[in-house]
Amino acid sequence: MSDADPQYVEGAINTIPLDRLMLSSLNVRQTERAADVESLAEDIAARGLKQNLVVIPAHFMTGESRSTREGGKSWEGMFEVIAGGRRYQALQRLVADERLPADHPVPCMVEVRDAAAETSLSENLHCVAMNPADEFEAFRVIVEKFGSDHVAVGLCAKRFGVTVKHVQGRLRLASLAPDILEALRKNAITLDSAKAYAGVEDHALQLKVFKAQEKSSYSPHNPSSVRGALRDKTLSAEDATVRFVGLDAYIAAGGRVEAEMFMGTWGDQQRVVDISLIEKLAAEKAEPMLAPAAKADGFKSGLFARGVGNAAKWPKAPQGMERYISYYQDKAPTKAELKKSIAVYAVSNDGSGIAKIGHFHTPKPREPQEEHDWEAEYRAAARERAINRRAGQLAAYQIGSFKGTPLEGHAFWPVNHVPPIDFDNDEEHAYVAVLIRLPIADIDAQRAEAERLIDEEAVAKEAEKAAAAQQQAQTEEQDA
Repeated sequence: MSDADPQYVEGAINTIPLDRLMLSSLNVRQTERAADVESLAEDIAARGLKQNLVVIPAHFMTGESRSTREGGKSWEGMFEVIAGGRRYQALQRLVADERLPADHPVPCMVEVRDAAAETSLSENLHCVAMNPADEFEAFRVIVEKFGSDHVAVGLCAKRFGVTVKHVQGRLRLASLAPDILEALRKNAITLDSAKAYAGVEDHALQLKVFKAQEKSSYSPHNPSSVRGALRDKTLSAEDATVRFVGLDAYIAAGGRVEAEMFMGTWGDQQRVVDISLIEKLAAEKAEPMLAPAAKADGFKSGLFARGVGNAAKWPKAPQGMERYISYYQDKAPTKAELKKSIAVYAVSNDGSGIAKIGHFHTPKPREPQEEHDWEAEYRAAARERAINRRAGQLAAYQIGSFKGTPLEGHAFWPVNHVPPIDFDNDEEHAYVAVLIRLPIADIDAQRAEAERLIDEEAVAKEAEKAAAAQQQAQTEEQDA
C-alpha cells in the first residue's frame, strides 16, 4: 500500500499499536459514538478485546486527529478506525487510567480507503441486538458461577463495568415466570413490560396479572397498567395497615416481603405480598380495641372494616340495620339513637391505631312506596311523543302543502335531531335542516287527528307482526 507502512498487509488482520490509531469521520455511526464506553472498557479489561477493529490509512481530510498532529506533523503510519470506534475509545480510556500502555497492540483489519464507508455501514447495519431474555439468562449463569450471593453480584458488575443494581435487575428479570419470559423471547411483550412484571418476585401474582392483561382489549401489557395491577395486589411496607400490624409481626406469622424493582417513582421499596394475612392480623389486633372505642364514642358496640380510613371495605350490616348516610336523614342522630347503633372502625390513615369511619343504625319505618308499572308508563310516554310529533307535522301541512312548490320531493321529516347539514349516504346530496315557526294552537288543533293516525298505525303494525308469527309457525310445522 502506497499510503501506509508496508509492514501492514491490506485485507488481513494486522497488529497495530494503539497510539497509531484515531477515529475517522468516514465512520457512518455519527450518533452515540461514545455510548456506554466505560462499561465496554471494563469488559475489555476483564476479558481482552474479542473483536478486531477495521482501519484505513489516515488522511488529514478525514482523520479526527489528536492535538499532537494538528501542528502539521506527519500522518504517515497512522490509521483511521472506520469500524469499532467504541472499542477504540474504550481502549483509550484504559490507557488514560494507566491500565494499558499507550502502544498496546490492537488487532486490526486494514481496508483500502475507497471501501471505508461501505465497510462501516455493513458492520453497523447487520449488527443484531441480543434478545433481552438471553441477556438476563447469561447474567444469571455468570453470577451463579461466582457463587450466587452479594459478593458474586459485585464481581459480575465489576467485570462488565456496570452497577450492582444493574446486575440485580437482570437477575430479577431472569427469574420472571417462565410464561412471561417466553413472551419476551417471542417479542409478544416489550422489555418495559417485562420490567413491570418483574416489579414483584411472586410468580403466581405475575401470572395472574399477565393472564388478565392478555384478555385486555385496550393496550394489553402496558407497563403502567401492569404496575398498577401489581400494586393493587400487594402493599408497600409503608402502608398504614402494615404499620398498624408491624412488619416484624407479619413476617413472624409467615408473611412474605419482597424488594420492589422497576416500579417507577416509588423506588426500590419492600412490598408485602400476602394481603389476606396482613388483613387477618390487622383484624385480630383491632378486635380488643373495638368495644372500648365504641363505648367512648357513645355507641352500643363496634365492628371492624378491613382497609384504611374511608377507603376500607365495610362489613356486612347487622340484621335489621343499615349503613347510616347523613345525606338521606332529616336530622342528626340523638345520643339515645347512637347508643342503639353499631360503630364501624378501620385502621387510621397514619397506622397508629383505629378510627371511626361511620356506623350502622336501625332505620325508621318507611311509608310504602307506590308501585309503578314502569313499562306501561314508558309506552305511554313514547305514544305521547309520537302524537306530538305527528300533530306538528299536520300543522305544518295546514300552512300549505309542499306540493307545487320548489320543496316538493325535497322535504323529509327527520327521525331524530339532525345537524344543520347532514350528508346523505349517496355522497352526492345533503340534508339541510329548516325550522318552521307555528302557533301552538295550530298544533293542538291537530292532536285528535294525530292520535287517530298513530293508533291506526299501531294496530296495523301489531296485525303485521301477528301475521308474520303465524307464517313462521306454519313453516316450522311443515318442516317438522
